[in-house]
Amino acid sequence: MTSDTTAPEDFSAASAKPGGLLYHYGPQAWIDWFMTHQMIVKKGGLLIPYTFLPILRMTTDAERIDREWAEMKSRRESVRWFDSPRERWRKGYGNFVREIEWALLELQKHFTPAQYEDIVVGTSVAVAHESSQGFLKMMNSMSETKVPKNAPSGPQKPSGFQKLLFDMFNPAGFLTGPAEITEFDAASGSAVMEVPDCAWHICAKQESLPNPNALPEQGCLLICKGAFEALFDGSEGGLKMEFDPHLPETSCSVRMSWKAPQISN
Repeated sequence: MTSDTTAPEDFSAASAKPGGLLYHYGPQAWIDWFMTHQMIVKKGGLLIPYTFLPILRMTTDAERIDREWAEMKSRRESVRWFDSPRERWRKGYGNFVREIEWALLELQKHFTPAQYEDIVVGTSVAVAHESSQGFLKMMNSMSETKVPKNAPSGPQKPSGFQKLLFDMFNPAGFLTGPAEITEFDAASGSAVMEVPDCAWHICAKQESLPNPNALPEQGCLLICKGAFEALFDGSEGGLKMEFDPHLPETSCSVRMSWKAPQISN
C-alpha cells in the first residue's frame, strides 16, 4: 500500500489555484471550516491520543513515541482571528493529516498489513458511527429523494446552475476541497465526482509532513478511502462510495451509487 515514487515539487502550491473572495469567504468556505472543526479537529483528532498512541506505547519504546508525538504537535499551524474561513479549514485539516500520517507510518512498522489495516480502518469506522451519526444519515438520505417522472435517464452533465450550487454547498467539500460532479443520473442513482487536488494532499505544508518526500498516502488509502468505503457500502439501499486516488498524483475520482429513488408525480 506504499509507494516509493517521490511527490511533486510543492504540494501546497496547488491550494492557491482556487482563489477569489467567494473561495475564501463564500458559503462553502464556512461550511468546510465548520465541518472540519466539528468532525475532524474535535472528533477525528482523538484517534491519535486515545487509540493509536496507547497502541504504540505498548508496542515499542514509549519514551520515543511520546517525544516524537510532542515534536509533531509542535508543527501545528495556529489559527489566527484574522484568518479567512478557508484558511482556518486548511490549517485544521492540514494539522490532522500531518499527525495522522505520522501515527500510521509508525503503526505500519509494528503490525502485519492485515493487522495494520484492521486497526486503522476499524477504529475510524467505529469512531464515525459513535460520533457522526448525523453526517452519515445525511449522506445516506440521497436514496430518499424522489425524482420527477420527466427526469432524463442515463448519465447527464450537470447544468451551470447545478455546478454553482455544488461549488457553494458541497456537503463533502470539507474532506476533498474543490470538486466537480462530472456525471449525474438521478433516475438510476449514480454520480461521478472528480477531485483535481484532494485536500488530504495539499492542506499540510510539504516540509512539515513526517515524510516530506512523499504524499501522505497512508491516510489517503486508509482513513479516507478505506474508512469511507466501509461506512458507505451501499447496504440496505444506502449510499455506496468507491474512491480511486490517482497516486502519486493529488487527484482522485469518486463513484457514488444508491438505490434508485422513487418517481414523484
